[in-house]
Amino acid sequence: MLVRYVVITGVSRGLGEALVNQFETDPETVVVALGRTFSDAQRIAAGPRLILRHCDLAEPASMPHAAELSETLADADEVILIHNAAVVDPIGRIGDLAVDDLATAVAVNLTAPILLTNSLLAALPDTAREVLVMFVSSGAAHRIIDGWSAYSATKRGAEEFFAHLAEQYADDPRVRVEVVNPGVMDTGMQETIRSADFAGRQRFLDLFENDELPDPSAVAARLVEEHVTRPA
Repeated sequence: MLVRYVVITGVSRGLGEALVNQFETDPETVVVALGRTFSDAQRIAAGPRLILRHCDLAEPASMPHAAELSETLADADEVILIHNAAVVDPIGRIGDLAVDDLATAVAVNLTAPILLTNSLLAALPDTAREVLVMFVSSGAAHRIIDGWSAYSATKRGAEEFFAHLAEQYADDPRVRVEVVNPGVMDTGMQETIRSADFAGRQRFLDLFENDELPDPSAVAARLVEEHVTRPA
């Protein structure tokens, strides 16, 4: 039986929780969930096929490094790494942004995906025949939104890193790199956006009030279907 390991960041709610739910029902998949917190359902289900690994992506020392990942993935035939965790704070004018919030945004949205990808690739076992690295990005990476400088810049920077990664493995059919834009959805991040003060806030209020925000479970199912399943 083939063994697939799926490593996902930011799993306690929203899209990350929905992605965990997509994979944990597969008897051939082991989900390694990375997060500061976990849902009650995840704690109950934790075991050999759902590994809950506590870490704070803003603190590099708390993240799993290559030696730990090598041990975890030792029998993997397929490895999937999904960078889902992100923070949209701080939202505001440059010059008024809190230094600690800026540092956290850079660490979670940019530094952590770079470090974790580097560690995982160093840890890949010889048995791994298929590898997918997926970065959940945003349309904000490619346009200016009032007040969103930190989020936009970190997402854009991470996209550049994964473009380099894709080029590195362009001639290796085992490895795929996917940068995906899931679009807006009904998550805690949207709550943060609606409570912020910036020029484009009304659009996000309208999406919520008009019930136009998709459920994260539907978005997760679409991402798995469109990006995780290897094309024939």
